[in-house]
Amino acid sequence: MKGIEVLGKIIGVVLGISYLLFFEGNEMFQWICFVTILITIGIPHGAIDHLLLNPIISSKNLIKFILKYLSIIAVYLAIWFIFPTLALIAFILMSAYHFGQSHFIKLPLKKFEGSTYIFLGLFFLSSILWGDFTYTSSILTSITNVGGLRHYGTAFIMFTFGFSAILIFSNLGKKGIWLMLEISVLGLFLYKLPLLLGFIIYFGFWHSLPSMAEEFEALKDHLQTQKIKGFIIKLLPFTLMSLLGISFILMFSRSIMEPNQLTLLFFILVSLISAPHIWYMNLFLGARKNQY
Repeated sequence: MKGIEVLGKIIGVVLGISYLLFFEGNEMFQWICFVTILITIGIPHGAIDHLLLNPIISSKNLIKFILKYLSIIAVYLAIWFIFPTLALIAFILMSAYHFGQSHFIKLPLKKFEGSTYIFLGLFFLSSILWGDFTYTSSILTSITNVGGLRHYGTAFIMFTFGFSAILIFSNLGKKGIWLMLEISVLGLFLYKLPLLLGFIIYFGFWHSLPSMAEEFEALKDHLQTQKIKGFIIKLLPFTLMSLLGISFILMFSRSIMEPNQLTLLFFILVSLISAPHIWYMNLFLGARKNQY
């Protein structure tokens, strides 16, 4: 699966460069990339959470898993309704931790683990959000006015980058040089792209695909002869359920919401399924790191 990860990153770079050279300002190109990557990689990478800790799950345990998953979603949904700003901050911090963690799947950290994940994730998220701050602000305006944060972008990006570098080198020493080089180039690359394209390229090829590769490695001994085909089949049920649910809600809301509000609603829906996914993925990766 390592070759697939490398291929995915190459595709991500090609898509980004193609936009900057040939499709700048073309929203259709952005949406085609966004939807395609989301359907094929983004949503599927979280579709086998029920198998991560127990590859051979019984019907009873599956029901318990679903009830627990839905309970977490329900609690977080209530927070979105009652304290939307708090829910937004929680989503950013959870995502930062989750994104940062995916860069160290094969590089277990011995100290400042959680802090390293959060600061690195915040670096990438801030590069994406401040890189296209006008669009970011227009999406979030229904929740809170973030216009005053515009001038703090560069300082925040540099702070999170610098702190990430300190934490990474304190763990990896000279081995962290190549990782920091990739992080530097990728951060600048994402900053130059529009929000939707930058987010989906990072989310798809630097987060979801490596996570999916690790999931495959963990489950391959429990799959049939055609392991990749068997893996894809296991991804399908919850992938289709998530996509159908999100699509139905967005279509229903389309007539009563502005485009930017629909985009915000989409990210809220993603946050709802992300909350339990991040919990289970953290348990899974925590169990796996002892093997490296």
